[in-house]
Amino acid sequence: MAGSLVSSVRPAVRFGTLVGMPKLLNDMPLAWADELFRHPLHQETFGTLVLMIDRLRQCRNFADYYGFQQDLLARVDVVQAHRLVCRGVARRLRAGRGLPTGAPELRSSGDVHDPATWELEVDVCERVDRQLRSIADAMAWRVFNYDRRVIVALSRNQSAGPMAGKAGQKSEREFVTDTWKENGSFVLLHDLTTCLTIGDATEFKTVGKDWEAYLHEIKTDPAQKKSSQRQRQRLAEAAIRDGSELPGDPDGRFASIGIPYKTHLAMLRDAFEIAAKRGLADMKLPGGRVMIAADLRRGYELWSEDEFLERTGIAQERVLRRANLLNVGNHVFYGSDDRTARSPIQPPWAIYPLPSVMCANLIADQSVYIVTVSSEPLLGALRAAGMSAEWVLPSGQETMQPGQVILRAYKGTRGIEMKPSDMQRLALELEDMSVWVETVKTLLSKDDLSGHPWPCYGNEWKVWA
Repeated sequence: MAGSLVSSVRPAVRFGTLVGMPKLLNDMPLAWADELFRHPLHQETFGTLVLMIDRLRQCRNFADYYGFQQDLLARVDVVQAHRLVCRGVARRLRAGRGLPTGAPELRSSGDVHDPATWELEVDVCERVDRQLRSIADAMAWRVFNYDRRVIVALSRNQSAGPMAGKAGQKSEREFVTDTWKENGSFVLLHDLTTCLTIGDATEFKTVGKDWEAYLHEIKTDPAQKKSSQRQRQRLAEAAIRDGSELPGDPDGRFASIGIPYKTHLAMLRDAFEIAAKRGLADMKLPGGRVMIAADLRRGYELWSEDEFLERTGIAQERVLRRANLLNVGNHVFYGSDDRTARSPIQPPWAIYPLPSVMCANLIADQSVYIVTVSSEPLLGALRAAGMSAEWVLPSGQETMQPGQVILRAYKGTRGIEMKPSDMQRLALELEDMSVWVETVKTLLSKDDLSGHPWPCYGNEWKVWA
């Protein structure tokens, strides 16, 4: 089952789809999404995800990361190449031409003369590709010591898309292997990730017991390097180093927050443990939030689709009432469903402090959770801390767009806006409410506050490591 149950429990406001992104599960016909989930390649990839997450967590040095990356590259290459060929066959059949000689073997039992069979294979490969590359995102977070500034700064370009058929791949792969063999330096290949889009690679050079990182643009002909690419690279490096503007976002600045980062992600683990037994779990969260967690495998063992949907809706209403949030204020929700490798600044599921099977369930949408945030507890917490605040998001709006202002907070003549990327921590990362309030208060006290600050916590690695 594709996980369509989540649509029945969502409050009024949700995220819109970014232009150019692969199609979302909820935009697909249900029967198509079900076939996608049941496809042998999709099913087999789950075991691969668990294996690769476990292996990544065992990496202790750059030799480990080099071997891990080479293995992951090989797996992604196979999937992307298969997708590229299947897409060509589907187009050929749609044009009324016959099945080409030497067409690849399909993993499903569909009619090989039906273009829809090949198009399903293409969609399955797209999902599997994102799932595997989300593991590369987790590797990037790990090798950069979970420094969110690096990820945010280096994610400011458009995605380069799949590596298969891309010019320059040979040169990039040779740079990775040659640098390792000649210097013993690990090179992180950015195209393998979905979160690093500025620069082609990062080289990690060992310096004593520490390391230094160097960005590289790798071209067969050095004269082909574009000045615009070099400029964005310089902006990214300066943003990380001294807090200057982010590439493509003159108002964006990193702001150091001198308080520890804390979350309630242990509650997410508890919720999934309950859902694995009961199919569903609902929880009140500190700070005027509620959470629904669903284990789709267990849920569809226990109930029919209609009953699963009904029980999910009942659980959502029950937990909102228990938290005294039913029909109170404005609600926004964040759901984990179909978010794998779609937002470059969101911590990848594979680094969440959960067992590897739970992380793989999130990556493959076999488990989902939805956090609903109510406006009134947020505004009340800010006001109790000596700030004034207002809810800006229109109550009748059904879709929240990236970058849209949700609320504003003020202290004296200074003000700050909260956008979806800011609120995301309160929801999907279950950020502690006191940390969130103190962050807002600290930002408003900064003399050099301007534009849209990105708060950074020096000890954040302790949450993910």
